[in-house]
Amino acid sequence: MPENNNLPKLNPEEQPNNQPAQPEPPKNPIIEIPQEYYDKINQERQEKEEQERQEAIEHANQAETNKKTTTVLVQAIINCLIFFICFYLALNKIDLAIFGGPVIAAILSIFFAIKDKKENNYHTAVLIGGMLTAVIAYVLGLVQGDKADYWMHFALCNAIIAFVSFIVCSIINAVVTNGKEIKALGMIGIVLFFVALVGVPYYFYQKNPEENYKKIFLKTTEVKAETEADFIVKTLKNRYDADFDCQTKQIKVDAYKGRRISQRTCSLVSDREIKITVKSLAYNEGSNQYIIIDNYLDIVKLNDFRVKYATGILNKVGASKVDFFIYPKENCTFIGDCAQSQEYFANYKKEVDVELQYKASSSIDYAKFLSMEAKDIVNNSEFQYVLNVVGPYGDENKYQEIINNILDYLNKEGLKNNSGFEITLFQTLNGDSQRKVYKVKGKTNDDKSFKDAQVIK
Repeated sequence: MPENNNLPKLNPEEQPNNQPAQPEPPKNPIIEIPQEYYDKINQERQEKEEQERQEAIEHANQAETNKKTTTVLVQAIINCLIFFICFYLALNKIDLAIFGGPVIAAILSIFFAIKDKKENNYHTAVLIGGMLTAVIAYVLGLVQGDKADYWMHFALCNAIIAFVSFIVCSIINAVVTNGKEIKALGMIGIVLFFVALVGVPYYFYQKNPEENYKKIFLKTTEVKAETEADFIVKTLKNRYDADFDCQTKQIKVDAYKGRRISQRTCSLVSDREIKITVKSLAYNEGSNQYIIIDNYLDIVKLNDFRVKYATGILNKVGASKVDFFIYPKENCTFIGDCAQSQEYFANYKKEVDVELQYKASSSIDYAKFLSMEAKDIVNNSEFQYVLNVVGPYGDENKYQEIINNILDYLNKEGLKNNSGFEITLFQTLNGDSQRKVYKVKGKTNDDKSFKDAQVIK
């Protein structure tokens, strides 16, 4: 069949497509995200920011707290040193130093109140520092048993001073930082507090100055009295912390180096059976000042001590008589014996010096001895043993053996050689006469024993 060339020609694009139709590819789909998702993200972000902010605030607060704590601790340590030093000086050197701690604390309180305003915590540091001082003193009292009373007193007084200083510094801080808001009634209360703070202690001190002074400073002060009898009673109170009742009648009046000597018999108020002899030597009668000499400690403690060991030596060496003396390092007029040893003659001018006697009479304190055994009194003090031993000692070859027996006895009895010894042997002659035949002297040593007696020719 002939080809039909008259049909129209088609472009390739116009060629019929016999393939099946392909669906149109879909356009990019739109996914809608719920608003809750964005809210949750914002909430988490806000919570994280809030947490970070809180952590930053807590960190800053902690840093500020640490800074304040460090400041308070440093101030407390400084106050501890101030309180300790001031009160130590008050007890041992200068009485007025007792006011040093509170005064310094008050001055520093004003400074820090002005400097730190309401951030000031110095008053807290004062309380902590004072209590720290009290704790240190208490521990020292436990460690140093022989000074336990001293350190316990130290601790108690510093605790009181710390508490009073805390109140004072708190008031100062309130006045300086918030003074405008304090009402008139509050200000009157503050004024009354400071008046009472000064007035009440002053009143009690004036009422009984000697006793209160001793309670605070643990030392005696010069007695003030209007009569000689009153002066005697107050001096004995200072010396023994005990009350005595003295007869007003003078039993004996004598003259010694231009001074009048009055002698009285006094009774212990708490035990009328204990009667002592008291001599008052005129020192400055115009001002009612006297040197008071008594034998109370001898009667209640030392006489029995002398008799006990004199009797022991007498039996040990077959003596007929033993004079047992204990000579103190100083003030033999008031304690022990003014035994005529080489040391006594060397110190004679001091022992009889009127000024030194009055000073000692006004300041000595033997109250602690009353609670001790006589042996402990002597062992804990510096006494020299001065012994005069009388017997039938005609054989000079036995003199050193007798001395050794005496020293052996003293050692076995547990007595301590704190200040040396001096022993003299006397031979009995016809009747009551006797002669010195042998004398030895010894010094103290590291183990406080009686040994190494040196013959004195």
